[in-house]
Amino acid sequence: MAKKKYTAKVLENYKKILVSELKKELNKPGSNLEKSILGRKLPNRDGFVISMNQYGLNVNQGRSAGKFPGKPPMLNLQDWIDRKGIEPKKLKDGRTPTLKQLTYLIGRSIAQKGIRPHRFIDIVIDKFEARMTMDLVDAYRREIQEEIDAATPSARKS
Repeated sequence: MAKKKYTAKVLENYKKILVSELKKELNKPGSNLEKSILGRKLPNRDGFVISMNQYGLNVNQGRSAGKFPGKPPMLNLQDWIDRKGIEPKKLKDGRTPTLKQLTYLIGRSIAQKGIRPHRFIDIVIDKFEARMTMDLVDAYRREIQEEIDAATPSARKS
C-alpha cells in the first residue's frame, strides 16, 4: 500500500488534540506534570505515543490508603515540598516542623487518607476514543479506495 496520507493526517491531528486536552483536563497550568505531557510520532510506524511524568498515572488513578512509611516515596514527597515552596505551619505545641518532619506528616496523612483520583486521562480517552476510531477507519477506507481505483482503471469512471 502507498503512503497513508489520510491516516497520517488523522493521527497527527489527534496527537495534538489529545496532548492539548490532557493538559486542559489536568487543569494545573505550569505544573511539572502539565509540562511533561508530550506526543510524538512512532518511528517507522503508523501511530503516536503520549508520555508524561510517571506520577501522572497516580494523579489519574488516585491512591488508596495504605502502609506507611515508604508509601508514598518519602524522597519524592520531599522534592515536591521543596518545589512547591510549602511552608510548615506551627504545631499545637508551638514548634515548627523541619522539612523531614513535614515530609513524614504529609506522607502519613496520604497513607491514612489516600488521594482522590483526578481521572484526567480517563476523561480525555472517553471523550475522543470513539470519534478518533471512526476518523481513522474513514481515512483508511479512503486510502484503500484510492488504491483500488488506481489498480482498476474501469473503477475510476463509476
